[in-house]
Amino acid sequence: MGSPAHPGAEEGRAPEGVAHLQQAAQQAQLRRYGVLASLGQLALRDLSFPSFAREALAQLLEALELSQGALLELLDEGRFRCAASFGTSLSPGQLVEPAQAGEWQALLATPSLAAKVFGEEEPVPLTPLAPGSRGLLVRLPGPSGEAVAVLALGVLPERRCDADALGFLQAAAHLLGAAITRERQTRTQRAEVDRLQALLEGAPLLIGLKGPDGCYGYVNRRFATYLRKPVEEVLGHADEELFPEDTARRMHAHDDSVRASGEPCEFEEELALPEGRLLFLAWRFPLREPGGKPYATGLVALDVSTLKRTERELRRREAELRQMVDGLEDQGLIGLDPRGRVTGWSRGAERLKGYKAEELIGREVAFLHEGELSHPGMVREALEKAAREGRIQVESWCLRKDGSRFLSEDTIFPLWAEDGGLRGFSVVSRDVTERHEAQRELQRSEARYRLVSRATGESIWDWDLVGNRVEWGEQALECFGYSPQEVDSHPGWWETRIHPEDREEVLSSLVRVLEHEEERWSAEYRFLRADGSQAWVRDHGYVLREDGRPVRMIGAMADITRRRRAEDERSRLYREAQGAIRLRDEFLSVASHELKTPLTTLQLHLQMLRVLANKGGGAFTPERATKKLALAEYQVQRLVTLVNDLLDISRLNSGRMEFRFETVDVARLVRELLERQRDLLRRGGSELRVQLRGAYAARVDPMRLEQILTNLLSNAAKYGQGKPIDVSIEGDEGEYLLRVRDRGIGIAPEDQQRVFERFERAVSERHYGGLGLGLWISRRIALGLGGTLTVRSRPGEGSTFELRLPRFPSETRPTEPVDEAHW
Repeated sequence: MGSPAHPGAEEGRAPEGVAHLQQAAQQAQLRRYGVLASLGQLALRDLSFPSFAREALAQLLEALELSQGALLELLDEGRFRCAASFGTSLSPGQLVEPAQAGEWQALLATPSLAAKVFGEEEPVPLTPLAPGSRGLLVRLPGPSGEAVAVLALGVLPERRCDADALGFLQAAAHLLGAAITRERQTRTQRAEVDRLQALLEGAPLLIGLKGPDGCYGYVNRRFATYLRKPVEEVLGHADEELFPEDTARRMHAHDDSVRASGEPCEFEEELALPEGRLLFLAWRFPLREPGGKPYATGLVALDVSTLKRTERELRRREAELRQMVDGLEDQGLIGLDPRGRVTGWSRGAERLKGYKAEELIGREVAFLHEGELSHPGMVREALEKAAREGRIQVESWCLRKDGSRFLSEDTIFPLWAEDGGLRGFSVVSRDVTERHEAQRELQRSEARYRLVSRATGESIWDWDLVGNRVEWGEQALECFGYSPQEVDSHPGWWETRIHPEDREEVLSSLVRVLEHEEERWSAEYRFLRADGSQAWVRDHGYVLREDGRPVRMIGAMADITRRRRAEDERSRLYREAQGAIRLRDEFLSVASHELKTPLTTLQLHLQMLRVLANKGGGAFTPERATKKLALAEYQVQRLVTLVNDLLDISRLNSGRMEFRFETVDVARLVRELLERQRDLLRRGGSELRVQLRGAYAARVDPMRLEQILTNLLSNAAKYGQGKPIDVSIEGDEGEYLLRVRDRGIGIAPEDQQRVFERFERAVSERHYGGLGLGLWISRRIALGLGGTLTVRSRPGEGSTFELRLPRFPSETRPTEPVDEAHW
C-alpha cells in the first residue's frame, strides 16, 4: 500500500490545508459578489457622484484586501481627474498629467478588459502609490466600449492577482464605467438646462408657460419686469390676476385658438402696463402630451412698441418727403435701375418733362434726351461713371412731350443695397435753360466789357461790400503784370500794394465816402506792380446802396504813370526855367556891372587925357600920358577878358569850343605866362612863388592851358588878401599836375563843388567882382583836355587848385553842349 500524498489525508478528501484555502477562496469570492451587488445598489441610490466614487473605491479595496487606490476619470483633452482616492497623494478633483501620453493611450486602447500588471521592467505611468509597490491599472469602459476612466490599485510585490480577482475587477469595471457614464450624462443635461435657462433669462423676449388651469408655471425675468413684479408673484397666477379684464379676455381667446388649431399662431397684443400701453408681437404655441393632445400653451412675445412708433414715424416722414418732392416746381426726381430704365417718376418730373409716370416706368430714359445721351450705351456709360465716382452731373438737351426743347441738368447718385450691390440710381433733374441763356448773355456782356476795358485802358473792379470780396477785371492783371494766381479777391491784397505814403489818405477818403452817403469816390496814388516798380493810378468808383447802407462799389483804375511823369517833368522844367531866368537876371545884373566898371574907368582916363592934351604945356607930360594909357589899357584888357568869357559860354553851350593840340614844353609855357602875370600880381599885392622842376613835354592846347592858369591866378589874387601865391608843377611819364595855392579866405567844404558851377561864388559878389564863370569855364576846358580840375581848401587857410592833365592824351574831343535848361 502506498502512503498517502499528504500525511493525514484520507482517500477522497482534500487535505485540510487545501480545504482551508478553498474555503477561504469561496468566502473571498462571496465577498466579491457581495461587493458587486453593493456597487449595483449604490449606483441606484440617490448619491452624489463624489460620494458614490469614494464608497465604491472603499468597498473594492476592502474586497481585494488592498490599502491604496485611486479612481481617475478620463477627460476629453486626454488628461485625468481624480474622482476618489485612498492611501495616495492624489486629492479628489486633482488633474493628473500622464508621464507618457503614448503609453496611456496604448493602455486605454487595449481591447481586453483584463488588468495589466506592471513589473519592475516597466515604469508605472502614475505617481507611485507606495514605495516598492506595483501598479494595477484597470480600464473602465463606457456603453460603447470606449474608455471613460482608469482604476489604479496599489499591489504589494508578494501579492498576485488570480483569475477570480481579475474577473471581479472586470465586472466592477463595467459597473463603475456605467456609473461614470451616467454622471457624465447628468452633468451634460444639467449644463444644457443651465444654458437653456440662461438663454431664456437673457433673451430680449417675454417667455411664459401656462398649464391646463391657465396659470403660469414658468415666466422669465423680463416677463416679470414688464409687470413690475418679482417672478415668484407671477408664477401660479392666471391672466385675470395680472392684466385688465379686456386684455385677459383677448389672451384667453388667443390661447383657445391655438389649442383648437394645434398650431403656433402670431398675434399683435396691446397691453396696458404701468409705463403705458405697449404693443407686443406674440407667438403662442401648444404644449402636447405624449399622445399628441395639447394640454398647455407657451408664449414668446417681443415688445415692438418702439419699432411700431419708428415705423409710423418713417411712414409719416416718407409721406412728407413725397409731398416735398412732389412740391418741387423746378426739379424732378427720377429713379433708374442699373441698366437705365425708369423705376420712379415724381410729379416734379411729370411737370418738367410732360410725361406721366405710367408712360415711362420700365422704359429707357435715353429717349428723352438729344445728342449723345439719346443712345442707351452712352447713358449706361454715364451711370457706370456715377457708380465709380459716387456722383456726376451732366447737361443735355431734352424733348418734352409737347415737342419743346429745354436744357436739363441731371445730377446722378448711385443707390447701394445692404449687401453692397448696385440697386439703381437716383436722378435729380432741373430745367437750366434760363440759366444757360443768362450765361450766354453774361459771356457776351463780359466780352463787350473786355473790349471797353481794353479800349479805355482802365481796369474795372467790383467790390462786394457785404461779402468783402473784390472781383478784378482782366485789364488789371495785364496792366500791372499780375497773373490770376497772384491776385486775391480780399481787399487787403489791394491795400497792401498802395504806397505806404499814400495808403492812409486813400483809405481815409474811401471811408469818408462810404460813411457820409456819398456816391462817388476818386483818388490818385502810387500802386505796386508785380515787378516791384511803382505805378501812378487814378482810381474812381460808384457806390450802390440798399436802404442807405452801402452794399456794392463798382469802379475803374487807370494807369496814369506817363501823365504823372509828364506833369512832374513839366514841373521840373518850370522850376528849372524859373531858376534859369533868375540866373539870367543875376547874370545880366552882374555882367552889366562888370562891363560898366571898366568902361567907366576907361572913359575917365580918356577924358583926363583929353583934358591934359587941351591944357598942353607942362600938364601934358609923357609920363602922365603913359600912366593914363597904361590904366586905360588895363581896363580894356578887363573888357576883353569879360567878352572872351561870354564867348566861351556861348561855345560851351553849343558844343563848338575847339582845341588845337600841339606838343610843347609845359614848364616853359607856364614860366612865360607867369612872367607876364608877375607884375600884374605884384601890383595887386601878391607875391608869386614858382617851383618848376625840369621840362615836361606834353601834347596840349597852349591857349586853353593859359586860359585855365590865368583864371586860377586871377582867383588867387582876388581872394588871397595880398598873401603869396605858390605855383608848382610835377609829373611822371603819364600825366602832370599843376597846383596854384593861395593863403586867402579859403572855401567852406559845402561850397567846394558849388564854386565850379555857373554864376556861383563862395562869397558875395558885392565884396568880390566877377561873373562867377571863371572856374566853371576852367573845369569844362580841363575836361576837354582829358583832365580834371579840383580844389582842396579850409576856411581861413587858403585854397589849392589842382589841374591834372595827361601828357599825351589818346584822343581829343570838343566839349559836349550844355543843356540850355541850366542856362
